[in-house]
This record gives sequence, C-alpha cells and structure tokens, in this order.
Amino acid sequence: MHFLILILTSTPLAAAVTIPSGFSRTLFEDDFSLQTPGSLPSPQKWSLSLGTSYPGGPANWGTNEVQTYTDTNVVITPARTLRITPQRTDWGSWTSSRIETLPRWDFACPAGGKLRVETSLRFGNAPQESQMGIWPAFWSMGSDFRGNYTQWPAAGEIDIAESINGVSKLYVALHCGWAPGGPCDEYNGLKMTAPLNRGQFYTFAVEIDRTNAVGGWRGESLTWFVDGRVLFRLDGGAFEEWVWTAVTRRPKFLILNVAVGGDFADNAENPGRVKTPTAETRGGEGAGLEVRYIAVFST
Repeated sequence: MHFLILILTSTPLAAAVTIPSGFSRTLFEDDFSLQTPGSLPSPQKWSLSLGTSYPGGPANWGTNEVQTYTDTNVVITPARTLRITPQRTDWGSWTSSRIETLPRWDFACPAGGKLRVETSLRFGNAPQESQMGIWPAFWSMGSDFRGNYTQWPAAGEIDIAESINGVSKLYVALHCGWAPGGPCDEYNGLKMTAPLNRGQFYTFAVEIDRTNAVGGWRGESLTWFVDGRVLFRLDGGAFEEWVWTAVTRRPKFLILNVAVGGDFADNAENPGRVKTPTAETRGGEGAGLEVRYIAVFST
C-alpha cells in the first residue's frame, strides 16, 4: 500500500474528452453535450434510482440516508453539465437524485492491460454549516451487486471522488471482502483524503493496472489520481486473490449521487457527532454536485 498527500488546486476547464496517453479504447463516455438543457441525462446511458431503496434492497440505501431520490433533482444545465441538487421540502423532508450507468455499459479491465475511469466534477461551495449531512459522490460498484444486495462489499466498491458535510476535503476509498472487518477494514474501507477547493473543477481518476504479468495478481495495482497526480495506491499483493479479482477483474458500473444524512455524514468531519442533516442544513445549487464529463478508457 502506497500513498501521497496532495494539496489540491483547481484544474482549468477541459475543451473535450480525449483518450489519455497509454490507452486506446473508450468504453464509455458522456459529456452531456447531446442532451437539451433542462432535460434528464441520456436514457441510453443512465438509469435513475428512485425512492429510498432498491426494490428488495436494504432500507435507506443501506447507509441510513434520509433523502428520497427523485427524477426532478438531476438536470442538464445550460452549460451542458450535469447537476444533482439536494432540496429540503417545505415540510422538512429531503429529495435528491442518484443515477447509474446501464448494464450495457458495464466495463472490466482486460487481462494484461489497464483500465481508467475519469471525471471532471466539482462539489458545491455553500457555507460548511449549511452542508452538514450533504454527501456527494462518484463511485463504481461491481456488477455482481445488481439485484443481489448481499454482495456488498464482496462485489467491490471503488469510491473515486466524494466529500462530506461541506468540508474542503476529498475522500477516496476501496470497499471489499466482507463486513465487518475484512481486508478493507469494513465498514470504514481503505481510505485516503486530501484538501481541495470546493466550487472548483478537478479531474479525478482511478486506474486498474494488470500489465505486470510476472507477479500475477500480486503485481497488479489500483491507483487514484487528482489532476494527473497520484493520491493513493493499493497493490494486489496486499489482498487474497479472490478479493483482488472482484475489485479489479469483474465487471463494474458507475454511480453518481448526492445523499443527505446517513452513517458517513454522522461520523466523518463531524466533531460533535451531531445527527445530520441539522436545522441549519440547506439544499440548493451550493450543496450540489456538478459534472462536466465521465469516461472509461482501456488498453
């Protein structure tokens, strides 16, 4: 296990999605430019998760979140970005949105090759006290989880970029194996953090590297990047083969959401351990998640 601590600064807006050096194929791409402002994301690429759980899944999405996911809190903006905005209703409940890539876009790292998931996004920059309980995230989940919700964390969850409670800090993480405990220290996961400037775009990415065939799975790696710089790296040799296989070789899908409340918000960046959201928590654009593009590349 290796990691570097970074002080994050903003990245300029990219003109277009391009295939990074060392990759040759685009497995998935959405820069939202083909959708009409005011519309939902493309139904050919994304599905909306609605309500307070998957059908037959654990209540409150398994993490004690308080929001209800709807199809009205996600929209293509006039700038052709995608924005998810949590909202507090007049009677005190919360709504937000969660979208997932369709099964036809599930992806996996090729044997002996590399895979990269990349996004340009920014977290809302409303005052911290007004974002207690706001939990935006971009992450991937093993496709074995679809319809079989007991497969968490064995299916493998890779958190590519998330933040919590309005704090100027990035979280990345791996969830794997079994819970509680296990190789990923569940329910915590193997985490790394770095400071960031909220309200500014960054390029976040994670790469699976299976090119070191000499060591088998032990020579493979999983690496997180921010604006092209390494933030966190995990090596296959630190895991049993079946755990590493689920994380790096099995198909995956992508999730974008902004949760409200829940276990993470109640326990991270929350010195007083107050129950979130609080009376001061406000929704709106300043608490939202805005995304310029998402792409998956492979060799």
